[in-house]
Amino acid sequence: MGRKDYLADLNLVAASPRSYDVLEVICGDESAAVIQVDSQYGPVTITAHPGETSSYPNDHGFALYVSDSTPDEVSRIVASFNLQLGKDTTIPSLCQELARRLSVDADGDTEMPDSQLDDEEDDVSDTESVYQDSLFGFEADNSRVVEDSPASASYDNIIPLDARNGLRQDLRIVKEAGFKIAIYGPLIQGHPAYMVSSCRIGKLGISDEAMQAWRLLPSEYLVLLIHFSSGYRHVGHIEDMASGNGMMDFRCGVSSSYKPSRSEIIEAFTMLSPDAQNHGVDSKSTGFRKLFISGSLQDLFSEKFAMLLKCRLKGMSWDGALAFWHDHQGTSHKAELAHDPKYRQREKVSAAYPALVTSDHLTNPNYGCRISLPLVAMQFFIRQVVRCTEFCLVCHRKVPTDIEAIKPYVCDSHLCLYQYMQLGFGPSIEHEIITQPKVVDLLISLCFSAAATNGLKPRHLPKGLGLRVPPVDILRLNIVASPYTPGVSPTPDGRPTLLPPGVAKPLKATLKHRELLFNKGVTRNDAGLKHGDWLLLQVKDLEEVVHCRVEDLAMFPTIKISHPIVLPQDGGVKTLDLEHTPPGVHEASFIPYSEDFDQLSDGAMKEVIHFFINLLPSISDMRAYLLRNGSQASLRKWSRMTAPSLGLLRWIIASNRACIMQNDGYDGQHAQPGTAKEDKVWGMPGYTQFRIAMGAPDKERRFMQSVKTTAAEMSLQIPTIFAWHGSDLSNWHSIIREGLNFNETLHGRAFGHGVYFSKDMNTSGSYSSYYNRSVETWRSSDLSVSHVISLNEIVNAPAKFVSQTPHFVVSNVDWIQTRYLFVQSGSPAMGQAARPPMTPEGQEKPRNPIPQDPVHYPINGNRQQLIIPATASRSRPKTAKSTTTGHAIRNGFKKLKSGVSIQHSIDSEDDGNDSVTTEAEDRQMLEPEKESTGSPAVLIPNKAFTDFEPGTLDRNTLELLPPPEDATPLATKRLQRELNNIRKVQGSLPLDELGWYIDIDRFGETMYQWIFEFHSFEPQLPLSQDMKKKGTKSIVLEMIFGGDYPFSPPFVRVIRPRFLPFQQGGGGHVTAGGALCMELLTNDGWSSASSIEAVLMQVRLAISSTEPRPARLDLYNKYDYGIGEAVDAYIRACQAHGWKVPPGFSKMVYAGRSNERRS
Repeated sequence: MGRKDYLADLNLVAASPRSYDVLEVICGDESAAVIQVDSQYGPVTITAHPGETSSYPNDHGFALYVSDSTPDEVSRIVASFNLQLGKDTTIPSLCQELARRLSVDADGDTEMPDSQLDDEEDDVSDTESVYQDSLFGFEADNSRVVEDSPASASYDNIIPLDARNGLRQDLRIVKEAGFKIAIYGPLIQGHPAYMVSSCRIGKLGISDEAMQAWRLLPSEYLVLLIHFSSGYRHVGHIEDMASGNGMMDFRCGVSSSYKPSRSEIIEAFTMLSPDAQNHGVDSKSTGFRKLFISGSLQDLFSEKFAMLLKCRLKGMSWDGALAFWHDHQGTSHKAELAHDPKYRQREKVSAAYPALVTSDHLTNPNYGCRISLPLVAMQFFIRQVVRCTEFCLVCHRKVPTDIEAIKPYVCDSHLCLYQYMQLGFGPSIEHEIITQPKVVDLLISLCFSAAATNGLKPRHLPKGLGLRVPPVDILRLNIVASPYTPGVSPTPDGRPTLLPPGVAKPLKATLKHRELLFNKGVTRNDAGLKHGDWLLLQVKDLEEVVHCRVEDLAMFPTIKISHPIVLPQDGGVKTLDLEHTPPGVHEASFIPYSEDFDQLSDGAMKEVIHFFINLLPSISDMRAYLLRNGSQASLRKWSRMTAPSLGLLRWIIASNRACIMQNDGYDGQHAQPGTAKEDKVWGMPGYTQFRIAMGAPDKERRFMQSVKTTAAEMSLQIPTIFAWHGSDLSNWHSIIREGLNFNETLHGRAFGHGVYFSKDMNTSGSYSSYYNRSVETWRSSDLSVSHVISLNEIVNAPAKFVSQTPHFVVSNVDWIQTRYLFVQSGSPAMGQAARPPMTPEGQEKPRNPIPQDPVHYPINGNRQQLIIPATASRSRPKTAKSTTTGHAIRNGFKKLKSGVSIQHSIDSEDDGNDSVTTEAEDRQMLEPEKESTGSPAVLIPNKAFTDFEPGTLDRNTLELLPPPEDATPLATKRLQRELNNIRKVQGSLPLDELGWYIDIDRFGETMYQWIFEFHSFEPQLPLSQDMKKKGTKSIVLEMIFGGDYPFSPPFVRVIRPRFLPFQQGGGGHVTAGGALCMELLTNDGWSSASSIEAVLMQVRLAISSTEPRPARLDLYNKYDYGIGEAVDAYIRACQAHGWKVPPGFSKMVYAGRSNERRS
């Protein structure tokens, strides 16, 4: 019974963690308890591994572990507690004791609320400098010039002048290295602040193709944000401490300016729940947004940067440091192991990268002995972005070089693939489906064809996804087979075989109500099901076997299921029509998705992939669902997507290593930049055209260098030619991941080793599925792909090819660049037209065609010469007019020399002349500081920017919610810390820059009720103009907290003035009753890690938002919002959006009284 008792206690605490003073408890690997506790440093995660659970709760014991990113003081407390743990400690008592120990100061004294208002977290623990490095076993090296004075003191006169100037020098070093640098907040005074370092993308030598694949623009900036939570930290601090993590927090992104606004930075550091976060890359085109690998970089900087830097300071390279970290994590005697020469080898970096990418401050400081921590971090950031395809996105080690790709991915480790998918490091499938539906359809179709015809290579199989699938033998009985499904014979009557009686478990079903009833005597353990499990279900008198998900087991032996999914005989996939199912209770049987996909044979994996791709809805249906459900829509929540199908869809999109762009919009809309209709090749009617770039990011540069060299040697007027390459449909899944090569022989090599091309489309088509009438297509495809052929640009040197008749055979892959994919829609197997008519006369010809070789040019199926737009290639010189204009714009219309060459088109990189001038306040931070007599204690708002007058609000005129009656020590402690932070921030920045104000001197009687004002809105906003008309200088709001804060969000409402409701033309996310309509303020979007400063900024951004409409004031209504109407409006908003109202909401807003409505 020991293990059952242990699991029962674990489930008890997991179901109600707040009752045990912790944030969250889940069951981890090997039944470990993963406990999240709110400490004075923020939420921390502790893993408790039990000993012998069979002896629980009397003689089992626990071993406690924390991650590398855990603050040192927390690690020390947990380590001390680990030694004191008794063998009879239960899970509930463990959670409560951890919460108690981590809620006190490092010296063991209970936090005093009054003193915390003054000096909370002002001083760095004295113990930090005496602890040796517990992970690497290194002794501190004090030979470098670093400051020893505390950088986190509370007032200017505590931080010595030389320490402040040391910070300024570190910033100057960053500037002199070629990067922009800026500061938000009183960093120089030792308070929490943000540091911004950035670099314009056009200076980094990234190819146009890579920028397009990575969604970057040369005019944008790569931005690294660093949040110093307790003052500036230099290299010496990290070198001396046991763990450098916890002192800094990082965010990586892209910005349209070198210095994102303060509100954008606050938003970047705001913690949201996973379901409330935008999926993948931000869709914003201006301001600060996520980078395409932000998730991976966030993990790298948060978990490993400090430890890697300590290794670097001991003489290792970045690659060596990463290898050392992975090889010896958790082992002893690291100091001796660190001297292994393999960790100290110099990196080999391509000479094609500019110096800004390859410079290493740690090996060539050039500033005496001083090391600038911001510069080290920035150079590491640039290295990881520009060279991203060289590294695994999870473990960050070098990936094999045998495959070149333009997009980054993971290494061959199954664990890395699993983490990559689970942690969401890959592209957002929702974003891709909305913006590039044809590309996603193509990728799925190619994978389906590869799986159906054994064209899926073992190295490309998705091992490590952690999928659970039905037994393969059962799937084989239920495949809806066509005459062309390899290895599967259709049943005589054309229907799939149902579930075998000896294998399936019996029960009863009421499909109309989506309920299953287990037979008498069956327990939950016997059923073996949990929420979210998927089933194959057969119901008597129902023709098809259906797939459904377990939705609710609360009423066991009756369970609720999702809307069943079926594969009808006429193609596609759909949900079962419950209105026309047989009424009443019916005999049924089910088989769970119980097989581990990773344990299947390669052949069985391909069968499963084939089956579950067919179970995917069409891309048009997915896209309609996402558009219908708004920006936060997730396919994970859609009951029409089985878990294996969704996992495979994510893998198909994430593992695509090529950049593919549809050449026209979806149904004539949503065309992508650079893929306008005039960029289409003339002469290919009836084909869907895609632009494509494959190979490493520098593949285009190598190709262009080959073009330049060959053109000079042979005096070529036309430096390149275009030719076709055809391959069977089942091969293209691999081709777009590996590029065109000749590693395998598929059709013989009668004319030598190399990649085969033809000028005649019909010749290349004979090697593809063009004439193959046995091709099977994905049944839900909107494209119905039956034939793919590529158009490629090749160096114009046929004499140097392996062969030039009857085919071009090219052995140098650097001489090849694939430019277009042409996809024929309509499957021959489905009886549709196999060959579209070649009558391009109605198609618009490119206005700027590329000149072609008079002898070697591509022709279509009707032997007509293709007309290719000049945008297809960078190998040809632009016209004098276009080149001069474009270059003049970049260089301020300086006079150019006449004439254009291939060399110019290759080397015309962005030289940085159009860099934005650094703002005066940022330049001032770089200047050495002189002795000062002091600084003003209060920052007066600049009257030129605001008319707001702080301290003039009369609280007695406000109708407020009653103070909450369920205060708890945990909530009180957190609110005291938040108020102290607000006081510091508000006292260090001008009010007109903050945009919000809290009168702390008149705070009121309770910590649980905050009154704040928004002011100084941008003058161009309609809201700002309405405030001028109404004579209102601020928006007054109330924020109230419950006793379960920070586990539940506060309630925020506007008190005055009244806003126009949305129905009358208003906006700004303010409801008709004054409550805020924001997912952040509900259980769905709230995170216990969110700070009140971040909440204030997010609410102000929402009110300032002009989407979908800008906020407007009601200029004629002078009454304040009532309490009852605000509460009602909040509940209505939650119900309308499907958000969860926080538990205890009524108790919080009405202080335990009846839910009376006050107006």
